Amino acid sequence: MKRKLCEIGIILLFYLLQVSLGRVIRIGGIMPNFMIILPVLFGYLKGRKEGIFVGFCAGILYDLFFSDLLGFSALIFVIIGYISGMFYNNYEENSFVVPLIITAISTFSYEFLIYIGNFLLQGRLITPFFVARIILPEMVYTVLLVLALYKPVQILNRHLDSKKRKVKDSDETYS
Repeated sequence: MKRKLCEIGIILLFYLLQVSLGRVIRIGGIMPNFMIILPVLFGYLKGRKEGIFVGFCAGILYDLFFSDLLGFSALIFVIIGYISGMFYNNYEENSFVVPLIITAISTFSYEFLIYIGNFLLQGRLITPFFVARIILPEMVYTVLLVLALYKPVQILNRHLDSKKRKVKDSDETYS
């Protein structure tokens, strides 16, 4: 229960970073997507269930404040968390290359789906412009942000796991 509350706190923190710091560090109108990082990292570090939970919570929060369509980002973030969770235990936790690749693919996919929903279905066929000027720069910016945030999230994850182990060990000693 404490872990879930901490994860919700982290989601709120990343949301606040998205709306405050994200606007400050915007370059050429492009700002990194802090919220898409959460399901990637938690899925990769803790598995599918954590990736899905964090993806759903982050996606709903993102939809409430940034999207016109409630549930779209939540669905995409859940899928991202699930796919990231598939790599749990397959790679070493200290390897940050896999989360970078997953983040790049996830950001590109998410933004391209946004493009399809908002522009392509309305007859605006500006795909090369949208990919070159919006999707790729945001993807690169978000991947660079993962480089900075991977280690702190990894340390926090270990800290939450160590508390869980301490409680479990103390429960076994009293049995």
